[in-house]
Formats: sequence, structure tokens, C-alpha cells
Amino acid sequence: MAGEQTTETVTVVRPLKVMALVCGIISILLIIISIASTEWLTADGNYRQGLWQDCQDGREPVCQNNPAKAWIQACAALCIITLIFATGATILTVFGLLSKNSVWKFRFYRIAMIIMFFCVLCQVISLIVFPAMFMQEIQSLGKSQWMFGWSYGVGWGAAIFLFGGAILLLMDKESEEIYYREKTYYDNQTDA
Repeated sequence: MAGEQTTETVTVVRPLKVMALVCGIISILLIIISIASTEWLTADGNYRQGLWQDCQDGREPVCQNNPAKAWIQACAALCIITLIFATGATILTVFGLLSKNSVWKFRFYRIAMIIMFFCVLCQVISLIVFPAMFMQEIQSLGKSQWMFGWSYGVGWGAAIFLFGGAILLLMDKESEEIYYREKTYYDNQTDA
């Protein structure tokens, strides 16, 4: 009776990695919503400003392109960079989940994690610079009261989801996702 051993490779997908992917997808959607809106900051109830336009609400809302100020362009550029790199990090997370090669799997996860942390940094810088510079210029616009708009909060939500995705990719990196099982099969036939 001869025994035949085979090694079976089993890939286990960790739920934390799937949750990191979901965080990446949600952050991309939130970044798009935040970038597209003109409601980053509002002043005196009838003025609102986003990354691309400022609008004066009246009987008919009038929107115009933001003046070419370096700080507005820098914030917009940082948000676009965040969107592009967050998309790349999310795609790398998908590649990591689909990869059968354990070396490539962990490389994809690690690169995605680093990119997500970079995206958090870019997003947070733009979310801090925009209102700080807006406060300096609000007096020149003749507006006395201002507040954050809903899309500014959506931008912070994107940063939080990016941070969460990066942390989830960082966690549980030492445990194996690929297991090897050995099975021995015995041939019950006797040779005559």
C-alpha cells in the first residue's frame, strides 16, 4: 500500500483587507462629491465657495470661477492628487485580494497602505489650508460670518475613510493568508 502525498494551497481572504477595500471605494466617492461641490465654505447665508467656483445666491444664483489664487489652486491640486492616488491604492488593494502569490499579495497591500497614508496627508493639508486662507480673505469680501459647508465635511469624511483603510491594511499583516495542507492518499488496490 503506497501513500501519495499532495500539498493543497488554500488562500484565505482576511475580512480586514476587504473592509480596507470598502473604505477605499467610499473615500473615492466622498472625494468626488467634495471636489465637485461649491459648498466648502459659506458666508452670510448667501455666499458659498468651493474649489472651482464661488456663488452668490439671490433671486438667481450667480456662480463664477474662483480667482486664480495660489492657495485655491494648491488645495484643488491636492484634492485631485488625493483622488488619483486613492483610486490607485484601491486598485492595488483589489490586486492584493485577487493575487495567489503571497509575495505579490503583501507587496500590493503595503504599497496601497503607503499610498493611502500619503492621500490622507494631502487631503488634510487641503482641508486645513482652505479655511485658513479663506478667513484671511473674508474681510476683503465684506462678509462678517462664515461657516463650513456640507461638502467640506464630506472631505473630512473621505480623509477618515482613507485613514481607516490604511490602518486596516496595516493591521493583521503578520498572519498568513495562504495556508498549506498536506494530504496523504492511500491506494487500496493490491498488485498481483
